[in-house]
Amino acid sequence: MKLTMKLSIALPCFLFFLAAATTASAQCTFEILVKTDGRRNAGTDARVSLQVRAASGPTLTITNLESWGQMAAGHDYFEKGNLDRFRGTGACMPSEPCNMVLTSDGSGNKPGWYVSYVMVTQLGQGSLPSMTHRWAVDQWLAIDEAPHMLTAERRGCGIGAAAP
Repeated sequence: MKLTMKLSIALPCFLFFLAAATTASAQCTFEILVKTDGRRNAGTDARVSLQVRAASGPTLTITNLESWGQMAAGHDYFEKGNLDRFRGTGACMPSEPCNMVLTSDGSGNKPGWYVSYVMVTQLGQGSLPSMTHRWAVDQWLAIDEAPHMLTAERRGCGIGAAAP
């Protein structure tokens, strides 16, 4: 009787941890939208990186966002007024992607960049539903424009945002 009781408690716990470990090691597809503002000189030729994570679990790190680009061949990414699309795979997040760090390396002909927003969707897989988060950036990533930073960090766990 005691063995049965222990098994009835241990088995669900084991299955819960197994499911969590499987989710963390599974690969998911991510779709990313980046909107560059339409103001004068808002576009950039700099290299852009992105880190996204949920409240817990793995971090999606893309060191060259353009390498995930989904626009037509020859498209010039991160230019004034653009809505650029990206797609790639990474470790599945157990919950909504909610923390984001967007970085420009400040290189190229026009290094300053004004970003309107970033939206990341983890497409559903298995028991994981699709999850989306949109961060308003509304900031220059430039050393010669306020706030004189090449990085924008946004936190938003628990705060969903509707698509534009």
